[in-house]
Amino acid sequence: MTKKFSRAKLRETGQRFMSFLAARGRGQETDRERLRDLYNEDFKSSLRSSSSCGEHGDLEDPVPTFSSMLYGMRFYGEAKVTKDKVKFYKKKKKVKQEDKVFREIKPAGSKKTKSQLAKIFQDRAKYVRGKHGVDVEAEGVYRSRDGQLVVRLDLNQNVTLILRLQNKGSYPVILLRIIPLCRVSQIIFKSDIQEDVPITLDPGESHELHVHCQTSYVGYFPATVLWELQGPLGSRMEEPGIFSIARFLAVVARSPLADLLKPTAPYQRSRPTPHPALTNRVEDGERPDRGQGYDLEMTLSLPQYHCPKNLKQVIPQLLKSASFNHHKDVAKIQSQLKTELSWRNYEEKLRLLLHLEELQMEQDIRHYDLESVPMILDPKERNPQLLILEVPGVAENRPSVLRGDHLYAIPTSDQGQDAITYKGFVHRVELDRVKLSFSPGLLNRFVNGMTFKVTFTFNRQPLRVQHRALKLARPHRLEPLLFPSSPRGIPLLPSKLQLSLYDRNLESNPEQLQAVRHIVLGTSRPAPYIIFGPPGTGKTVTLVEAIKQVVKHLPNAHILACAPSNSAADLLCKNLRLHLPSSIYRLLAPSRDIHFVPEEIKSCCNWDPQKGIYIYPAKKKLQEYRVLITTLFTAARLVSAEFPPSHFTHVFIDEAGHAVEPECLVAVAGLLAIQDSDNIDGQLVLAGDPQQLGPVLRSSLAQKHGLGVSLLERLLKHNPLYQKAPNGYNPQLITKLLRNYRSHPDILFIPNKRYYDGELEAYADRKYIERYCCWEGLPHQGFPIIFHGVMGKDDREGNSPSFFNAEEAATIVLYLKKLLTPSSKKGQGRLSPQHVGVISPYRKQVEKIYQCITKLDKELRGLNNIKDLKVGSVEEFQGQERSVLLVSTVRSSQSFVQMDSDFNLGFLRNPKRFNVAVTRAKALLIIVGNPLLLRQDPEWHMFLNFCKKNGGYTGCPFPNLELEETLEQQLSTLSLGPSTSEIHPHDCVPLASGLQQQVEPPWRNEL
Repeated sequence: MTKKFSRAKLRETGQRFMSFLAARGRGQETDRERLRDLYNEDFKSSLRSSSSCGEHGDLEDPVPTFSSMLYGMRFYGEAKVTKDKVKFYKKKKKVKQEDKVFREIKPAGSKKTKSQLAKIFQDRAKYVRGKHGVDVEAEGVYRSRDGQLVVRLDLNQNVTLILRLQNKGSYPVILLRIIPLCRVSQIIFKSDIQEDVPITLDPGESHELHVHCQTSYVGYFPATVLWELQGPLGSRMEEPGIFSIARFLAVVARSPLADLLKPTAPYQRSRPTPHPALTNRVEDGERPDRGQGYDLEMTLSLPQYHCPKNLKQVIPQLLKSASFNHHKDVAKIQSQLKTELSWRNYEEKLRLLLHLEELQMEQDIRHYDLESVPMILDPKERNPQLLILEVPGVAENRPSVLRGDHLYAIPTSDQGQDAITYKGFVHRVELDRVKLSFSPGLLNRFVNGMTFKVTFTFNRQPLRVQHRALKLARPHRLEPLLFPSSPRGIPLLPSKLQLSLYDRNLESNPEQLQAVRHIVLGTSRPAPYIIFGPPGTGKTVTLVEAIKQVVKHLPNAHILACAPSNSAADLLCKNLRLHLPSSIYRLLAPSRDIHFVPEEIKSCCNWDPQKGIYIYPAKKKLQEYRVLITTLFTAARLVSAEFPPSHFTHVFIDEAGHAVEPECLVAVAGLLAIQDSDNIDGQLVLAGDPQQLGPVLRSSLAQKHGLGVSLLERLLKHNPLYQKAPNGYNPQLITKLLRNYRSHPDILFIPNKRYYDGELEAYADRKYIERYCCWEGLPHQGFPIIFHGVMGKDDREGNSPSFFNAEEAATIVLYLKKLLTPSSKKGQGRLSPQHVGVISPYRKQVEKIYQCITKLDKELRGLNNIKDLKVGSVEEFQGQERSVLLVSTVRSSQSFVQMDSDFNLGFLRNPKRFNVAVTRAKALLIIVGNPLLLRQDPEWHMFLNFCKKNGGYTGCPFPNLELEETLEQQLSTLSLGPSTSEIHPHDCVPLASGLQQQVEPPWRNEL
């Protein structure tokens, strides 16, 4: 029987929920569904756990439902509730203090605890200054750095500082209270007096505070102490008021390796050149010949689709303005951005978002421009004569430089507008060198070692083909496919069709079998069929089987199989080749290096080994193949060739969640026909997972306004046809795969619960996934997850804005040595580096870890195949898996959390990045991070508690909830004025995107 609660009880529960939210940094949350999840999953369990510990005995009774609690809060006027939003209110109260000092005190949890700490630290210049003759002197062994007193310790060493508050002024002051703001146990404050404050400090008097510092863990342990005073008393010149003085402390204990990784130079912001350094005169080099072997027609033109000139000028206002802007152009663009995507504004809005992304790309590419770099003549090439330029990072597409691309070079010795800009075309790319063709005007004056200012560009063709696809969508009547309202429900074959599967393993998987059957029958047409494939559930295997069955049962079918990346398209080709060797053709772009094409697919791709070139057969020849396989961008070549209407009956897109919607459209608009009701529609099949990372975008504006939402995610989340009903999804339109063949059940547990309704089932080979359950490095045998708590420090160095955490990197290296270096018992390495991966969301941390394993650590660098160990960002690991995965979260300071949120960086407030990171692991998952910071995030809070409950937590002490509540209560009584810290203009509207600065993702090259 449901228990009835009084309104007062409902209000009391609501107030506790408010405090709970504030303690976890979620006090400003207003989304009703997210609040419901927090209430039901986290808040209720915290009440029950505190009840089981003997606290709050009255909570042993049932807890009110979320809706009931909202009713109580709304009744007392402490919440405003709408269909989608909930806003809680707090009533202020006055508290009288001694000496007739009245201060407004806000209830506990009125602000985010950690945000307040960050604000105090950012304004430290205001707090460290003496006031009215009162100041604080420090006595002991420390060094002052950037407004902090830093105490360097060896492990278990005990050091005491004395902080002496002295009144050197002419009038008495009252010490109202001392507020130690400390979230760590490594620093303890003790006063030299027994009586309670407030106390009066006459001129010449002082008060001592003893600070005891000791740690048994390496790391960076910060604390702040605030003296709140009133005065000066008796002065005729100044009115007595309340003022604060603070000291900022940090205890630091470094491991030897972390000491080697400390910043090489202080961080200094650098501002890249906002525009390419071009002069009025430009001379072109010779383009590489692409005509040989290219017989594919190009009858449909590809316009340039340049950005509107006024758009670049208004971007700063768009970035800064959160509200309506009265400037005509800005207001119009804001209206376009904020209007929900529909068939009516489809082309207009997505075209605008593509332009915004391109403008950010123009800024980000400036990061790679080079100053005073030499070139040399290529001794091998004479026709044409080429120059060689060293480009660090080009081998990993930072930047992407492909055959046919161009860059600009101005001789260092040439100055002013009379100088000539030389446009060089790329003929070859060899590791970190590019070979360029320049005009005779430069070659005639060139000498080896001549230096240049080099300006890079990016290939606009991917953007142009997306713009063209948007233009083609309406004349090709794609509304029923892009905004489907109902399937026709007319199967292409008898519904009782019996399938004989090529991959017999699918016969025992009902979801995979269901998806294949409905795709072959074509039940969803004209609406797309979606294979919703959570991590490790075999969506590509399902897609490949469906393609084979369509070829087998529909003799007139012609299929275009696509993926966003070359690697994913290669995998489709490899899996199809086994049973369809003569029916498939892999069409590669001419810019792709043949050496990176897998050997097993070269026989069915467009490479001519005799001539050593790529060939592009005529349209008539390509129509003979049952299956063409391309990247989404390369599919644009088929659009340009104007294949006959209805030639392609099916378009399959794997990894569809990784592509922006216009990119998916490239393989559809002009290639897949949507017919009148009397004819057969083309079938689009999308495979992917909307709960994993979407496409990588550089523009925060484009991301904010929907370009990062793939076609697959938009349909799944916003189209009623694809919504989950009480009895599940409609199998005519969508299949959710449920059997996970990758990970240990414990590794899968939290992602399954958070993102997949707890429906995933562990079907991986137990012998393989349990191989590390008895590893000696586990804190708890049988539980293959480690969360190693490290109180590190966010550092930057030189002119690189990307963050790193030296202590976390050192901890990662310790685990790698345990896993990879020879065992004294067995005399050989326990694990091959190629089966291990290391993920970090920040580029500088990736570089530091790679430096450790290849240079700094003698044991690891001595392993023959250590370079096979991949260290990269989450984005670089999407779609991959490793037996053992290590993750360094890096972030340790609340000061930078908002920046991460604004630019979609890091792990905090990013459920998709969290999901991808933890689900890459098969048998062992090791997380290294700061538990105090991570636990404010719902995903990490749940994950930390899961690790703690199952014995997987180790490292620095687990966060103390009682200590957090005490700190919150202290902070809630502070009245912090407006921030006085200097905000650098570059931080407000950065030229380079946050993604470029922190992650530096590889530039895409799938043409």
